[in-house]
Amino acid sequence: MLTNNFEIFHYQNTKLKEVKLHHHDFYELYFFISGDVTYYIEGKIFSLKPGDIILINSQELHQANINNKNITYDRIVLWMRKSFLKSLSDNKVDLTLCFESKNKNNILRVDFEIQQNIKLLLNKILHIQNTKGFGYELLYRAYITELMVYINNISLIKEMTTNVDINKNNLIDNIIEYINNHLEEDIKIDDLANYFYISKFHLSREFKKYTETTIHRYIVQKKLIRAKELILNRIPITEVYKKCGFGDYSNFFRAFKNEYGVTPKQFYKLMTK
Repeated sequence: MLTNNFEIFHYQNTKLKEVKLHHHDFYELYFFISGDVTYYIEGKIFSLKPGDIILINSQELHQANINNKNITYDRIVLWMRKSFLKSLSDNKVDLTLCFESKNKNNILRVDFEIQQNIKLLLNKILHIQNTKGFGYELLYRAYITELMVYINNISLIKEMTTNVDINKNNLIDNIIEYINNHLEEDIKIDDLANYFYISKFHLSREFKKYTETTIHRYIVQKKLIRAKELILNRIPITEVYKKCGFGDYSNFFRAFKNEYGVTPKQFYKLMTK
């Protein structure tokens, strides 16, 4: 999503291939309609039910595991730039709170009436994107504003965030928090094991269980997410790798190109056109 403020898609898949752990440079609102899906977000495992609403910000690594590929995997996905949501907000109402608040929840489980209201708004936005009739730009801003006011209100209601099927581990939560707070350092598995007083083999096994990735891979992806933010904040690329704990520029360059398919300089040019 290089040019648009938002994009919306209605996906229906069977026999879908595995979705790898990834992140976006924008917000994702995901409305689950049907399928047999387990969702991984930052060390937490969610068993989805039809009507669940998933909220993911630009720093969160996530992955959908399709347990039964014979069941249609049906969902509506809305991508939005942070700057776009900020432009729809005002001094009293910040529509990014449901994505950025410290107390935010990744999954909202709501009753059938609210599910239908959310789905109706998403379908209106889908219709606008497909037809682009008279005044469509005004309409999509109006509908997205209405949707996000609605979502932010829902996220404040505890009953709609506490009845979600979630499998998590306090140790993994603490390790992820530690990693995210020390991205500027050269984080090694041995150091993590010593810090949390567990064997590195047990640590590696439990981390893979709750995140679907290795500790090393998670650390690299998180460092690269931080690197992109620094690049877009106009920090010199020759300084970025130091602030992200890569040790030397060649390691940073290689990791960035392998992950995103472009060099750090190419990424900056693409995102600032």
